[in-house]
Amino acid sequence: LHARYVLQLLCETRRVLKEMPNITHLSTSYSKEITVCGDLHGNLDDLLLIFYKNGLPSEQNHYVFNGDFVDRGKNSMEILIILFAFLLIYPNHLHLNRGNHEDYIINLR
Repeated sequence: LHARYVLQLLCETRRVLKEMPNITHLSTSYSKEITVCGDLHGNLDDLLLIFYKNGLPSEQNHYVFNGDFVDRGKNSMEILIILFAFLLIYPNHLHLNRGNHEDYIINLR
């Protein structure tokens, strides 16, 4: 992606995230499933494997990512771009919880 489009994606994601509440309540019933994902740590192959096995996020396919999207792996930006794009498309069906590695102070260490 051209840097201009990445910047637009980041700005729009920031706008959407600022409008969202700090706490999100989710529930399931027998007819719905939610895929809960742990730490990706910048590993794009893990994210692609999750989507391959569970399907892409959609109105029928809800996801919760429990933080630590970045660090350690070499594909942190790619992961953020993918997750932010899906968040903009499905803001009520893809949820991003911040982990300690998304904190500026933690990453300084």
